[in-house]
Amino acid sequence: MTELESTFRRIHRELKPRTALPTIKTEFYPSVGANHSATLEDGVLQVRVSDLFTDAPLEILETVAIILLSKLYRKKINAERQKDYRRYTMSRHMLERGRRVRTERGRRTPTTSPQGRCYDLDTLFDAINLRHFDPRLPKPKLSWTRKKARSVLGRYDFDQDVIFVSRYLDSDTIPSHVIEYILFHEMLHVKHGTQIQGLREIVHTPAFRREEKRFTHYQAASDWLARH
Repeated sequence: MTELESTFRRIHRELKPRTALPTIKTEFYPSVGANHSATLEDGVLQVRVSDLFTDAPLEILETVAIILLSKLYRKKINAERQKDYRRYTMSRHMLERGRRVRTERGRRTPTTSPQGRCYDLDTLFDAINLRHFDPRLPKPKLSWTRKKARSVLGRYDFDQDVIFVSRYLDSDTIPSHVIEYILFHEMLHVKHGTQIQGLREIVHTPAFRREEKRFTHYQAASDWLARH
């Protein structure tokens, strides 16, 4: 009997002491995140736990069992256990492991040439880098999105190390300082990365926001985006 199976058997007895123990089948399975499941059908409890947790401490495996079985049987989940689980998943060790696994296993977003119809992201990046970043910022891959998205004008994919800029901005109707500001914003994500505050991963830190306002045409770009 594996440690995972024995853990679920023990937690099941604690949560459902007057219920006959079902046949329990557990497995660690390849996953790109902290995704787990527990289903009960025909007296068989099938448990699947992300293989990111294969070396997790026993108390974390117990917490996973408590959370999954509580959801399955519609019982209130212990709040402290939920916090313990959140702390573990938000630890630097687990975040770095998750990013590494997503890079290896995840579906990669297709990229395009940085040369657009009106703007060249490579040229813009080099100019912004020279003007705003000291020392020079390492250049990630630069790509236009395949669709002209207007809801998300730019994003930095930490896993792929790619800055994506919406193709909507590759137009002679878009002022150059607007697209430069969007690219500058994503370059700040490359520089600042993420920070853990409490039980959250923060991408727009106070330092990030302060530096963002130093962009040469910050107010003009912000005003244009607010109007459009």
